[in-house]
Amino acid sequence: MKFKAGKRRGGLAGTAGATLRLAALLLVAAALAGCMRASLAPEIDGERTENGDVGKYAVELEYWHTYSDLEQEVFLAKVLPLFEKQYPHIRVNAVRKDYTDQFKDTLLFAVADNKQPDVMRMDIVWVPEFAKKEALAELSGMPGFKAIKDTFIGSLIQTNMYKGGYYGLPVNANTRAAIYNKTLLREAGLTEPPTTFEELEAAAERLRASKPEAYGIGVCCSNGWGMLPYFWTLGGELTDPQYTKASGYLNGEGSRAALSRMKDWLDRGIVSRSVLGEVPGTWDGILKGQLMMIDDAHWFHTVNATGPNKELLDDVVIGLFPGSGQAGGQGAAAADADGKAATGTSVIGGENLVLFEQSEHKQEAWEFIRWMTSEEPQRIMAETGLIPTIQGLENSVPNPIFKPYLEQLKRAKPRPPVPNWTAIDEEFARMVERIMAGELTVEAATDQAAVQIDGLLRD
Repeated sequence: MKFKAGKRRGGLAGTAGATLRLAALLLVAAALAGCMRASLAPEIDGERTENGDVGKYAVELEYWHTYSDLEQEVFLAKVLPLFEKQYPHIRVNAVRKDYTDQFKDTLLFAVADNKQPDVMRMDIVWVPEFAKKEALAELSGMPGFKAIKDTFIGSLIQTNMYKGGYYGLPVNANTRAAIYNKTLLREAGLTEPPTTFEELEAAAERLRASKPEAYGIGVCCSNGWGMLPYFWTLGGELTDPQYTKASGYLNGEGSRAALSRMKDWLDRGIVSRSVLGEVPGTWDGILKGQLMMIDDAHWFHTVNATGPNKELLDDVVIGLFPGSGQAGGQGAAAADADGKAATGTSVIGGENLVLFEQSEHKQEAWEFIRWMTSEEPQRIMAETGLIPTIQGLENSVPNPIFKPYLEQLKRAKPRPPVPNWTAIDEEFARMVERIMAGELTVEAATDQAAVQIDGLLRD
């Protein structure tokens, strides 16, 4: 067993040589026991594998992930054996971590103490923060990177950018698509999901006239993950294209028009008060016939496919996010070649595979990262409900629910890939809440938020 410098440290008290030697032997024995795991890769040079062949020394990579029970089961049973068969000199020690509110702090402490893994499946919004701390390796100089870079769907690769470099590869993705209650659509006079917000607004007005207790749109929340698809599609701009400032963009004409329109919808009952955390909640509202449209990631169907809501899903249809003919900013939906309004702009979520700068096995770690974003492992992990990130798998993934989400990913943008995104997101959410609750005018709220976000972008 080979140990990485700095990965395992300890101190011994006392001065007697025999005591030191005995303690050292015990420490090594304990470390060896803790490192053992079953693997298809050959054992240390000179030991025999199960088929009797003398094995070759294997590099061991530590891989941290936050897979669910099913995802971990499929990864360990199907994906990892394939990798180790193709790369017999590399063993992967997969370590599952719980995705809790404290997990990022735990990782920051691990990096500070040089106890980070070689590779990690990391939330996309964390990548710029860890890149700024020089904890991640920049990947654009790795063999084959240029060929891989253009294989990902839409703008997914941009979630790995920091100051012009790339610090990861997208391994699984999600986005928000429109979800409609079919009964309410029919009551509003529609036979299929609307393609624009103008159609949706008119349908919501008809629905409200006949069913005042129902709403046209339910927005989950005020933060970027929930609000940005509407904000962008209606013409809002959070920052400049280089993510250096919010002033002139967040408080620009297009952004103020987008927020004013949503405030008007809230006042007229087109949008429910779920955006402020009030009832009906989006899932309850769509399943119980109180909301005509919500938007959510594909896990909406995954979570509700079993249990009491299973039959209610029969009255739900997924559509692409509506476009807007009145939008005017960079996030606005433009017209297609045939003159029809394009699909709206949604938001990207998911995880990226990153390589830590202090890894002693960068080439082997890169081979693992690159392989995990190839067709076979992507297709296998899709069996668990993870949406693949590479182009060309639309017709080979097993779950038909994926189809609209894969299409929507082509029309989705990352939240600004900046180190202070968490604090910026909180400021954005406060701005939205103040506007929607009527505490501040759109002008005052956007001016205040733009100043605060400018400072966070400079930090």
